[in-house]
Amino acid sequence: MTDQPFYLANNTGLIQARPEDDLLHREVNAGIEGDTLTETQYFGFNVPEKNIHGLTYLWHHPNLNVVTGGLMVFQGVKPISMAAELFDFRIYMNDTVLDNDIHDYRLDNGFGVKILEPNKRFHLTYEDAARGNAIDLVSEAVTPVALFGDGKHFEQGMKVRGTLKLRGEEHQVDCFNVRDRSWGKLRPEALMPMPPVSWMTGSFGEDFIFNCNLMDHVGSNPQITAPFEIPQDKALNGGWVWRNGKLSLITAARKEIRRDDRTFQPQEVTLHLTVEDGSTFVARGTLAASCPYATWTNMHANISLIRWDVEGRIGYGDMQDVIWNDFAYSVASKALVPA
Repeated sequence: MTDQPFYLANNTGLIQARPEDDLLHREVNAGIEGDTLTETQYFGFNVPEKNIHGLTYLWHHPNLNVVTGGLMVFQGVKPISMAAELFDFRIYMNDTVLDNDIHDYRLDNGFGVKILEPNKRFHLTYEDAARGNAIDLVSEAVTPVALFGDGKHFEQGMKVRGTLKLRGEEHQVDCFNVRDRSWGKLRPEALMPMPPVSWMTGSFGEDFIFNCNLMDHVGSNPQITAPFEIPQDKALNGGWVWRNGKLSLITAARKEIRRDDRTFQPQEVTLHLTVEDGSTFVARGTLAASCPYATWTNMHANISLIRWDVEGRIGYGDMQDVIWNDFAYSVASKALVPA
Protein backbone atom coordinates (compact mmCIF):
# COMPACT_ATOMS: atom_id res chain seq x y z
CA MET A 1 0.00 0.00 0.00
CA THR A 2 1.13 3.57 -0.67
CA ASP A 3 0.26 6.96 0.78
CA GLN A 4 -0.29 5.54 4.26
CA PRO A 5 -1.93 7.92 6.72
CA PHE A 6 0.05 9.92 9.23
CA TYR A 7 -1.03 7.84 12.23
CA LEU A 8 0.25 4.42 11.14
CA ALA A 9 3.26 2.70 12.73
CA ASN A 10 3.09 4.81 15.89
CA ASN A 11 3.93 2.01 18.33
CA THR A 12 7.55 3.08 18.82
CA GLY A 13 7.87 3.14 22.59
CA LEU A 14 7.02 5.92 25.02
CA ILE A 15 9.14 8.94 25.92
CA GLN A 16 8.86 11.77 28.45
CA ALA A 17 6.52 14.64 27.53
CA ARG A 18 7.26 18.28 28.38
CA PRO A 19 4.85 21.00 29.53
CA GLU A 20 5.53 22.86 26.26
CA ASP A 21 4.16 19.90 24.31
CA ASP A 22 0.72 21.29 25.17
CA LEU A 23 1.58 24.44 23.16
CA LEU A 24 2.04 24.89 19.41
CA HIS A 25 5.19 23.27 18.06
CA ARG A 26 6.22 26.18 15.86
CA GLU A 27 9.92 25.23 15.58
CA VAL A 28 9.23 21.59 14.68
CA ASN A 29 6.55 22.57 12.18
CA ALA A 30 8.76 25.24 10.58
CA GLY A 31 11.12 22.57 9.27
CA ILE A 32 8.44 20.62 7.41
CA GLU A 33 7.20 21.49 3.93
CA GLY A 34 3.77 20.64 2.58
CA ASP A 35 0.28 22.09 2.67
CA THR A 36 -1.06 19.20 4.75
CA LEU A 37 1.25 19.80 7.71
CA THR A 38 -0.95 19.41 10.76
CA GLU A 39 -1.20 20.17 14.46
CA THR A 40 -4.25 19.05 16.45
CA GLN A 41 -5.83 19.12 19.88
CA TYR A 42 -8.68 16.74 20.83
CA PHE A 43 -10.81 16.54 23.98
CA GLY A 44 -13.87 14.38 24.55
CA PHE A 45 -16.52 13.73 27.18
CA ASN A 46 -19.64 11.68 27.73
CA VAL A 47 -22.70 11.11 29.88
CA PRO A 48 -22.90 7.32 29.50
CA GLU A 49 -26.11 6.79 31.47
CA LYS A 50 -27.87 8.98 28.87
CA ASN A 51 -25.94 7.70 25.81
CA ILE A 52 -24.45 11.17 25.23
CA HIS A 53 -21.03 11.63 23.66
CA GLY A 54 -19.06 14.77 22.79
CA LEU A 55 -15.97 15.59 20.73
CA THR A 56 -14.04 18.87 20.54
CA TYR A 57 -11.32 19.48 17.99
CA LEU A 58 -8.72 22.00 16.91
CA TRP A 59 -6.94 21.35 13.60
CA HIS A 60 -4.20 23.76 12.53
CA HIS A 61 -2.60 23.83 9.07
CA PRO A 62 0.42 26.07 9.93
CA ASN A 63 1.78 26.20 6.37
CA LEU A 64 -1.60 27.43 5.11
CA ASN A 65 -2.31 29.70 8.10
CA VAL A 66 -5.70 28.01 8.43
CA VAL A 67 -7.53 26.63 11.47
CA THR A 68 -10.50 24.23 11.55
CA GLY A 69 -12.30 23.51 14.77
CA GLY A 70 -15.37 23.19 16.92
CA LEU A 71 -17.41 20.52 18.64
CA MET A 72 -20.18 17.97 18.31
CA VAL A 73 -22.43 16.43 20.96
CA PHE A 74 -25.04 13.79 20.23
CA GLN A 75 -27.39 11.47 22.09
CA GLY A 76 -27.91 7.95 20.78
CA VAL A 77 -27.32 6.97 17.15
CA LYS A 78 -27.60 9.65 14.46
CA PRO A 79 -27.88 8.98 10.70
CA ILE A 80 -26.07 12.19 9.65
CA SER A 81 -23.97 14.80 11.45
CA MET A 82 -26.63 17.48 10.95
CA ALA A 83 -28.98 15.40 13.14
CA ALA A 84 -26.72 15.85 16.18
CA GLU A 85 -28.09 17.92 19.05
CA LEU A 86 -24.95 20.08 18.75
CA PHE A 87 -22.74 20.27 15.67
CA ASP A 88 -20.70 23.43 15.11
CA PHE A 89 -17.43 23.26 13.16
CA ARG A 90 -15.83 26.03 11.15
CA ILE A 91 -13.58 24.79 8.36
CA TYR A 92 -11.63 27.87 7.27
CA MET A 93 -10.48 30.28 9.97
CA ASN A 94 -7.39 32.47 9.79
CA ASP A 95 -4.84 31.22 12.32
CA THR A 96 -4.67 34.64 13.94
CA VAL A 97 -7.15 33.01 16.37
CA LEU A 98 -4.00 31.30 17.73
CA ASP A 99 -1.95 34.48 18.13
CA ASN A 100 -1.81 33.71 21.86
CA ASP A 101 -0.62 30.22 20.99
CA ILE A 102 -3.13 27.81 22.54
CA HIS A 103 -2.78 29.09 26.09
CA ASP A 104 -6.30 30.48 25.86
CA TYR A 105 -7.96 30.55 22.45
CA ARG A 106 -11.50 31.06 21.22
CA LEU A 107 -12.65 30.12 17.72
CA ASP A 108 -15.11 32.01 15.53
CA ASN A 109 -17.97 29.75 16.66
CA GLY A 110 -17.32 30.53 20.33
CA PHE A 111 -15.60 27.28 21.29
CA GLY A 112 -12.54 27.84 23.45
CA VAL A 113 -9.90 26.05 25.52
CA LYS A 114 -7.78 27.50 28.31
CA ILE A 115 -4.73 25.67 29.61
CA LEU A 116 -4.94 25.83 33.39
CA GLU A 117 -1.83 23.68 33.88
CA PRO A 118 0.07 22.09 30.98
CA ASN A 119 -0.17 18.28 30.82
CA LYS A 120 -2.74 18.40 33.65
CA ARG A 121 -5.81 20.69 33.59
CA PHE A 122 -7.87 22.39 30.85
CA HIS A 123 -11.05 24.47 30.76
CA LEU A 124 -13.41 23.97 27.79
CA THR A 125 -16.26 26.40 27.09
CA TYR A 126 -18.87 27.06 24.42
CA GLU A 127 -22.32 28.65 24.26
CA ASP A 128 -25.03 28.86 21.61
CA ALA A 129 -27.90 30.53 23.45
CA ALA A 130 -30.19 30.46 20.42
CA ARG A 131 -30.21 26.65 20.44
CA GLY A 132 -29.85 26.12 24.17
CA ASN A 133 -26.42 24.50 23.81
CA ALA A 134 -23.40 25.08 26.05
CA ILE A 135 -20.46 23.36 27.70
CA ASP A 136 -18.43 24.39 30.75
CA LEU A 137 -16.00 21.58 31.51
CA VAL A 138 -12.69 21.00 33.27
CA SER A 139 -10.60 18.11 31.93
CA GLU A 140 -7.99 16.93 34.43
CA ALA A 141 -5.25 14.32 33.95
CA VAL A 142 -5.45 10.98 35.74
CA THR A 143 -2.56 9.34 33.83
CA PRO A 144 0.84 10.53 32.66
CA VAL A 145 1.14 11.73 29.07
CA ALA A 146 1.70 8.77 26.74
CA LEU A 147 4.05 10.39 24.19
CA PHE A 148 5.03 7.98 21.43
CA GLY A 149 8.66 7.54 20.48
CA ASP A 150 8.54 9.69 17.36
CA GLY A 151 7.88 12.68 19.65
CA LYS A 152 4.95 13.94 17.57
CA HIS A 153 1.82 12.40 19.06
CA PHE A 154 0.54 11.84 22.59
CA GLU A 155 -2.54 10.62 24.42
CA GLN A 156 -3.64 10.97 28.04
CA GLY A 157 -6.38 9.65 30.30
CA MET A 158 -8.54 12.45 31.74
CA LYS A 159 -11.30 13.01 34.28
CA VAL A 160 -13.90 15.45 32.92
CA ARG A 161 -16.36 17.33 35.15
CA GLY A 162 -18.79 20.17 34.57
CA THR A 163 -22.05 21.02 32.88
CA LEU A 164 -23.48 20.38 29.44
CA LYS A 165 -26.61 22.07 28.12
CA LEU A 166 -28.10 20.25 25.16
CA ARG A 167 -31.12 21.79 23.41
CA GLY A 168 -32.11 23.46 26.65
CA GLU A 169 -31.68 20.42 28.92
CA GLU A 170 -28.83 20.55 31.43
CA HIS A 171 -26.69 17.48 32.14
CA GLN A 172 -23.92 16.93 34.67
CA VAL A 173 -20.70 15.58 33.18
CA ASP A 174 -18.58 13.35 35.41
CA CYS A 175 -16.67 10.92 33.22
CA PHE A 176 -13.31 9.63 32.06
CA ASN A 177 -11.93 10.17 28.56
CA VAL A 178 -8.68 10.02 26.57
CA ARG A 179 -7.44 13.21 24.91
CA ASP A 180 -4.75 13.49 22.24
CA ARG A 181 -2.40 15.88 20.46
CA SER A 182 -0.48 15.58 17.17
CA TRP A 183 2.02 17.84 15.43
CA GLY A 184 4.88 17.89 12.94
CA LYS A 185 3.33 15.45 10.45
CA LEU A 186 1.70 15.68 7.05
CA ARG A 187 -1.94 14.59 6.92
CA PRO A 188 -2.52 13.67 3.26
CA GLU A 189 -6.09 13.76 1.98
CA ALA A 190 -5.35 11.34 -0.86
CA LEU A 191 -7.56 8.28 -1.35
CA MET A 192 -6.30 5.43 0.79
CA PRO A 193 -6.61 1.84 -0.55
CA MET A 194 -6.89 0.53 2.99
CA PRO A 195 -9.14 -1.33 5.38
CA PRO A 196 -10.88 0.67 8.13
CA VAL A 197 -8.82 2.06 11.00
CA SER A 198 -10.24 2.36 14.52
CA TRP A 199 -8.90 4.63 17.28
CA MET A 200 -10.43 3.12 20.41
CA THR A 201 -10.28 4.05 24.08
CA GLY A 202 -11.80 2.51 27.17
CA SER A 203 -11.93 4.20 30.58
CA PHE A 204 -12.97 2.26 33.66
CA GLY A 205 -11.71 4.56 36.43
CA GLU A 206 -8.52 6.22 37.56
CA ASP A 207 -6.82 2.80 37.78
CA PHE A 208 -7.64 1.32 34.36
CA ILE A 209 -7.67 3.03 30.95
CA PHE A 210 -6.61 1.74 27.55
CA ASN A 211 -6.02 3.15 24.07
CA CYS A 212 -5.61 1.17 20.85
CA ASN A 213 -5.24 2.24 17.20
CA LEU A 214 -5.92 -0.83 15.08
CA MET A 215 -6.68 -1.58 11.44
CA ASP A 216 -9.15 -4.24 10.41
CA HIS A 217 -7.15 -7.33 9.49
CA VAL A 218 -7.55 -10.82 8.11
CA GLY A 219 -10.32 -12.49 10.10
CA SER A 220 -11.54 -9.34 11.82
CA ASN A 221 -14.79 -9.10 9.84
CA PRO A 222 -16.36 -10.62 6.70
CA GLN A 223 -16.22 -7.31 4.81
CA ILE A 224 -12.44 -7.61 4.49
CA THR A 225 -11.64 -9.04 1.05
CA ALA A 226 -8.39 -9.56 -0.86
CA PRO A 227 -7.52 -5.92 -1.73
CA PHE A 228 -7.79 -4.90 1.94
CA GLU A 229 -6.25 -7.88 3.71
CA ILE A 230 -3.72 -6.90 6.35
CA PRO A 231 -2.01 -9.59 8.44
CA GLN A 232 -3.02 -9.44 12.08
CA ASP A 233 0.57 -8.82 13.19
CA LYS A 234 0.76 -5.73 10.92
CA ALA A 235 -2.55 -4.17 11.98
CA LEU A 236 -1.56 -2.50 15.28
CA ASN A 237 -0.62 1.17 14.89
CA GLY A 238 -0.18 2.06 18.54
CA GLY A 239 -1.64 1.53 21.96
CA TRP A 240 -1.11 1.58 25.71
CA VAL A 241 -2.70 0.52 28.99
CA TRP A 242 -2.78 2.37 32.30
CA ARG A 243 -3.38 -0.18 35.02
CA ASN A 244 -2.64 -0.01 38.74
CA GLY A 245 -0.37 3.01 38.41
CA LYS A 246 1.72 1.77 35.47
CA LEU A 247 1.70 2.92 31.84
CA SER A 248 2.57 0.08 29.43
CA LEU A 249 2.61 -0.41 25.67
CA ILE A 250 0.21 -2.74 23.89
CA THR A 251 2.45 -5.05 21.85
CA ALA A 252 -0.13 -7.20 20.02
CA ALA A 253 -3.83 -6.86 19.24
CA ARG A 254 -6.64 -8.66 17.47
CA LYS A 255 -9.99 -7.12 16.55
CA GLU A 256 -13.36 -8.70 15.80
CA ILE A 257 -15.91 -6.17 14.59
CA ARG A 258 -19.40 -5.99 13.13
CA ARG A 259 -20.54 -2.85 11.31
CA ASP A 260 -23.87 -1.85 9.80
CA ASP A 261 -23.67 -2.59 6.05
CA ARG A 262 -25.33 0.72 5.12
CA THR A 263 -24.01 3.27 7.61
CA PHE A 264 -20.75 1.50 8.58
CA GLN A 265 -21.47 2.41 12.20
CA PRO A 266 -19.88 -0.16 14.54
CA GLN A 267 -22.36 -2.42 16.34
CA GLU A 268 -20.05 -4.72 18.29
CA VAL A 269 -16.28 -4.96 18.70
CA THR A 270 -14.05 -7.32 20.64
CA LEU A 271 -10.39 -6.57 21.31
CA HIS A 272 -7.81 -9.15 22.36
CA LEU A 273 -4.89 -7.14 23.73
CA THR A 274 -1.39 -8.16 24.82
CA VAL A 275 0.66 -5.84 27.03
CA GLU A 276 4.45 -5.55 27.04
CA ASP A 277 4.71 -7.42 30.37
CA GLY A 278 3.07 -10.43 28.70
CA SER A 279 -0.34 -10.01 30.33
CA THR A 280 -3.49 -10.14 28.20
CA PHE A 281 -7.10 -9.07 28.45
CA VAL A 282 -10.23 -9.06 26.31
CA ALA A 283 -12.47 -5.99 25.94
CA ARG A 284 -15.97 -6.56 24.55
CA GLY A 285 -17.70 -3.44 23.24
CA THR A 286 -21.25 -2.54 22.23
CA LEU A 287 -22.53 0.67 20.68
CA ALA A 288 -24.05 3.33 22.97
CA ALA A 289 -24.04 6.40 20.68
CA SER A 290 -22.71 7.30 17.24
CA CYS A 291 -22.62 10.16 14.74
CA PRO A 292 -20.84 10.43 11.37
CA TYR A 293 -18.25 13.16 10.82
CA ALA A 294 -16.09 13.63 7.70
CA THR A 295 -13.09 15.62 8.94
CA TRP A 296 -12.11 16.00 5.30
CA THR A 297 -14.04 15.00 2.21
CA ASN A 298 -11.94 12.02 1.07
CA MET A 299 -12.71 10.02 4.22
CA HIS A 300 -15.64 9.07 6.41
CA ALA A 301 -15.59 8.57 10.17
CA ASN A 302 -18.17 7.38 12.64
CA ILE A 303 -17.55 8.90 16.06
CA SER A 304 -18.98 6.52 18.64
CA LEU A 305 -19.33 5.97 22.36
CA ILE A 306 -18.64 2.32 23.15
CA ARG A 307 -19.69 0.47 26.30
CA TRP A 308 -16.82 -1.88 27.24
CA ASP A 309 -16.86 -4.98 29.39
CA VAL A 310 -13.53 -6.34 30.69
CA GLU A 311 -13.99 -9.32 32.98
CA GLY A 312 -17.32 -7.92 34.17
CA ARG A 313 -16.04 -4.39 34.76
CA ILE A 314 -17.87 -1.76 32.70
CA GLY A 315 -16.23 1.27 31.12
CA TYR A 316 -16.84 3.68 28.25
CA GLY A 317 -14.76 5.29 25.55
CA ASP A 318 -14.32 6.59 22.02
CA MET A 319 -14.30 4.65 18.83
CA GLN A 320 -13.25 6.88 15.95
CA ASP A 321 -13.71 4.52 13.01
CA VAL A 322 -12.30 5.75 9.67
CA ILE A 323 -13.01 4.33 6.20
CA TRP A 324 -11.98 5.39 2.71
CA ASN A 325 -13.64 5.22 -0.69
CA ASP A 326 -12.16 1.96 -2.02
CA PHE A 327 -13.28 -0.10 0.97
CA ALA A 328 -16.70 1.57 1.28
CA TYR A 329 -17.35 1.12 -2.44
CA SER A 330 -16.41 -2.55 -2.31
CA VAL A 331 -18.88 -3.20 0.50
CA ALA A 332 -21.68 -1.07 -0.96
CA SER A 333 -21.36 -2.50 -4.47
CA LYS A 334 -21.73 -6.06 -3.17
CA ALA A 335 -24.82 -5.05 -1.21
CA LEU A 336 -26.41 -3.88 -4.48
CA VAL A 337 -25.88 -7.19 -6.30
CA PRO A 338 -29.11 -9.29 -6.34
CA ALA A 339 -28.91 -12.60 -4.51
